[in-house]
Amino acid sequence: MVVSLALLAALANAVASICQRLGVEDAPQKNGPSLGLVRHMVQRRIWLVGFAIMALGYAAQATALHLGTLDVVQPLLVSELIILVMILWLWYFTPLRARDLVASAATALGLGVFLYVASPSTGTRVPSDGRWLGAGLATLIVVALLVAWGSRGPAWRRALLLGAGASTGFALLAAITKSMTNVLVAGVGGVFTSWQLYAIAVVGLGSFLVMQSAFQVGPFAASQAALILVNPFVSILVGHVLFGESLRGGTPRVTVEILSLAVMVAGVLGVASSPLVAQVHDESVDEHLLKGRGRYARWVAQRSTT
Repeated sequence: MVVSLALLAALANAVASICQRLGVEDAPQKNGPSLGLVRHMVQRRIWLVGFAIMALGYAAQATALHLGTLDVVQPLLVSELIILVMILWLWYFTPLRARDLVASAATALGLGVFLYVASPSTGTRVPSDGRWLGAGLATLIVVALLVAWGSRGPAWRRALLLGAGASTGFALLAAITKSMTNVLVAGVGGVFTSWQLYAIAVVGLGSFLVMQSAFQVGPFAASQAALILVNPFVSILVGHVLFGESLRGGTPRVTVEILSLAVMVAGVLGVASSPLVAQVHDESVDEHLLKGRGRYARWVAQRSTT
């Protein structure tokens, strides 16, 4: 159930990114976000559909976190990249290069082997307020340092560091979300008096803004790779510190875990740097437009000509 919900969340994120890309294709071309762009997005039905799907994906992720562990759910979200490639291939008839297939296969293989060998255990610890405060402050300090370092230097380094900062913030957000689900199960009334609700709002909004900055300052491949890769590692650490989650140890297992993670990282870097993925997010390149290229759009076009 946990794996299914996490994969459902990854699927929702991939579909939402497509819908939101379609929602801004015919927006006025401007440098950076603007009120006009926001107004355009909320008036586009497909963008709103994407936002709703994204919200459903977050609900699936929250449920998976409640039932499972951070070090299972968060790594599984990496599969969003693989699903996105499959959508572009099957729905948009985008040709796959050998590099795309190899990178996607490496991502899936590395992720699957890691989760199988590591066999993460369910944490039994209920974090105290002091532990939450310490872990939260430490994580936010790391985010602040990454954002500060990402304010200067070459474009690729800025995108990489800001993406890492946003990903670190999202890892903390996942931990708070997991705690929030326990409050929700105890009763809806306690949600509005819990610190978790307001922490989710602050950490979620802050991480989102840092992510948008990462997309704007440099190459998408750098920011996307950091966003995808940093989160699982930080989540594993946060899950251990807060909830007592752990991976199976022993020299043979740890060796395989490290190797499988290395294969996954190489695969993610390959997929994130592919033009296939960039076309969903690059709003300034005309040939990357997806509108009218999907199976449904082609079917409608064919019917209109017959």
